[in-house]
Amino acid sequence: MNLPAPFGLSLGMKLEDFSELKLAEIAPFKYRLDNPPKPHPAFEFYILQISPENGLSWIKAIGQDIPTNGFGTSINSAFLEMEGKLKKTYGNCDRTDLLLQGSIWNEPQDWMMGLVKGERLLASHWEVKTGAKLTEAIESVFLVASARETDCGYIAIEYALKNNSAASEEIASSQDDAL
Repeated sequence: MNLPAPFGLSLGMKLEDFSELKLAEIAPFKYRLDNPPKPHPAFEFYILQISPENGLSWIKAIGQDIPTNGFGTSINSAFLEMEGKLKKTYGNCDRTDLLLQGSIWNEPQDWMMGLVKGERLLASHWEVKTGAKLTEAIESVFLVASARETDCGYIAIEYALKNNSAASEEIASSQDDAL
């Protein structure tokens, strides 16, 4: 099954398929890839989930640092720009833009602090049930805005591939063997 996935990768790629590319293991079954076959300039590096049986099942592209102000102006702009690009590819999405109830970071100039504290969420999600037109290899796409500090953030995209559930079960089972 050689179904194309984002960034020039393919659903189910095994570790040996990455021999030409430099992978660095950062956690069990998670690998950092700096230069995929088709990189995108908005992203600094990529995290891949690769299990022995199911192979590549999940991709997370981590964006370049974006300097911004407390209002999150540059982060919002980068998010909306990437969301527009993803809409051209995958169609309709569900967007969530919220501040958690009870957060003290409720003034416009506190937008980034809300992200830093994990009390604000700006994300878009594509699934077939949202009307998205996904490829044969992709189960869902998730775009999110994140903050490193109140003056610096980034965007990230997570792609769950069609074999992600099976791979997650495989990984959980292998980890549970240690119990």
